[in-house]
Amino acid sequence: MNRHRRFVVAACAWALLAAARASAQLAGTQQPTWHLQGDIDLMAGQYFYNGEAGSVNGYANADVQLLRSISNESGFYLDGHAAYTGFKQVDELAGGGTLFQQSLDAALEAKWVQRYEDGYSLKPRAAVRQDYFRETTDESWGKGLYDFRRYEGGVLLEHKTRLGVEIPWTWQLSYDLYYTHYPNYTSLVNQFGTEQTAPNPGSKILDTVSNQLAYRSEFELPDFRSLWVLYSISFISFTDQKVVQSQGQFLGTNRTDDYQSLNLGASQRFDDWSVLGQVRPVAALNVTFADLISNQNDFDADPSRLKFVGAYYDYWEARVGPELNLRFLSTGATARVGADFAARYYTGRLAQNADGSYQGSKLRQYSEGVFLETAYPVWRGIELKARATFDNTSSNTSFEQSYVYNYHDWNYYAGAGWKF
Repeated sequence: MNRHRRFVVAACAWALLAAARASAQLAGTQQPTWHLQGDIDLMAGQYFYNGEAGSVNGYANADVQLLRSISNESGFYLDGHAAYTGFKQVDELAGGGTLFQQSLDAALEAKWVQRYEDGYSLKPRAAVRQDYFRETTDESWGKGLYDFRRYEGGVLLEHKTRLGVEIPWTWQLSYDLYYTHYPNYTSLVNQFGTEQTAPNPGSKILDTVSNQLAYRSEFELPDFRSLWVLYSISFISFTDQKVVQSQGQFLGTNRTDDYQSLNLGASQRFDDWSVLGQVRPVAALNVTFADLISNQNDFDADPSRLKFVGAYYDYWEARVGPELNLRFLSTGATARVGADFAARYYTGRLAQNADGSYQGSKLRQYSEGVFLETAYPVWRGIELKARATFDNTSSNTSFEQSYVYNYHDWNYYAGAGWKF
C-alpha cells in the first residue's frame, strides 16, 4: 500500500478514534464547549466503462467537523475531508473531459461564525485542498499530470429573516478567492515551431487565480415546500498561459475566463404513504444554466490541418436534475433515486471526424445519467449502504485525442457508513 492510500486509511482511522474519544469525554455533559460530528463511508464495488468491466475496487470517504462554541454569538468550525475513488471516471479539469483510473483528495477548512442582531451572521473561512489523479494504473500517486493543490479564502454574509409573516427567508452573499497550482503540469514548448513560441507561451499554463461572487436565497414555504436560487460568477486569471492568435503565435496577454451559473431549485414533501410501515416522500428538482467566456483560442499545429479556432473554450450549458427521496419511518431506512440531463453547446469549438479533419458544425455534447442509493441503519449511527449509477455522454465529434466526448459507464458499490 503506497503512502497516499495509507493517508486515506489513516484519516478514516483518526476520525473513528477521535469520535470515540470525544464521545467518552462529553458523556454526561449537558452543554459541551466542543462538539465533534462526521460521516464515514467504506465501500467496495465494480465499474463498467464502455462495455469493459473493471476489477473490484474501493471507495472511502470521511467528513469530520469539529465545532467550538465561544458564546451564543460566536464560534468556529474545523472541517476535514478525505476521499478515495477506485473507479474509472471522466472529470473536467483542463477544458474538456479527461479519463482517470483512480482519484484521491483531501481538504481542511477553518471557519469563524459571528452572529449579530436581526438575524445577520458573518462567516470568514480559509481552506487548503489537495487532489491526486491517476490516468493509468501504473502511474505513481503524486506524479499525476493533473494533480493540483488549491488554497481558498472567503467570507459569507448571511441573513435569516421572513418574507411576510409565514415564510422564513435566508439569503447569503459571499466572496471567495482561489489559487490553484498544478505542480506536475508543464507545457510542451518543444512540440511547436520557433515562430509559435515567440513570445514564450508559458510553462505552468493551468495555474489560476479565481475571484468568485455568489448569492443564494432560500424560502421555506407552507405545506413543506422550499424554493432556492443560487447565482455565482467567477473571474479566472491564468497566471502563466498566453493567448494564441490566428497565426499560431502567442500574444503577450494571459488567458482569462469568466464563468457564471444560475441554479434554480424546489422541493416538496408529500403526505406519508401508508405502505411498508409509512413512507415519507420528498421530491426535488434542480435546473442549472451556465456559460463560460474565454479570450483563449486554439491553433491546431498538425501539418495536415493547421487550423485556427477562435473562442475555443466558450460554451453555454443547461442541466436538469429531478430527484425523489424516501424515508421509511418504521425502520429509519432511506432510498434516493434521481436523474441528470445536460446539454452543452460550444460557440467556437468545431466538431471533428475520427481522423481529426474538421466538420462545418460547432461541437455539441449531451449527457444523461441515473442513480439509486439506499441506506439501512443497523446500530448506533452505523448504516449499510449501496449505490448504483449509470451515465452516458455523446457528442457530434469523433476525434478524442485531447478530450473524451463519447462514453458510457456504470458502477455499483456497497458497504457501511457511520454518522456520529
